[in-house]
Amino acid sequence: MTNEEKMLTAEIKELQKNGDKIYSKQLAEREALFNAPANANLVRQVKLGMLVAQAAYKARTSAKLTQKELAKKLHTRQSYIAEVEKGKRNITIDTLERYATACGKHVELKLV
Repeated sequence: MTNEEKMLTAEIKELQKNGDKIYSKQLAEREALFNAPANANLVRQVKLGMLVAQAAYKARTSAKLTQKELAKKLHTRQSYIAEVEKGKRNITIDTLERYATACGKHVELKLV
């Protein structure tokens, strides 16, 4: 191995080490944010939104529909379907039921 290759290898290792430190710090900050009692309601809302997004995605894919095909059935845009499935769109129960029906499914709610 040439001297240049050794220097490059050492530099890469140093970058990886710094990257690991940065990742560990960001992970600790994220966990602190998620576990802070003051953020409990927000975290719960975000998790619920992600559950809805996952359910919407699973319903569409199990129905073997593309986003574009589903959008056509619901008289909306494909980008709207994408936003729902990414959890970027808050949808009403009525809209969720229409979404489910278009996928051959139905909505069941459970309050605990």
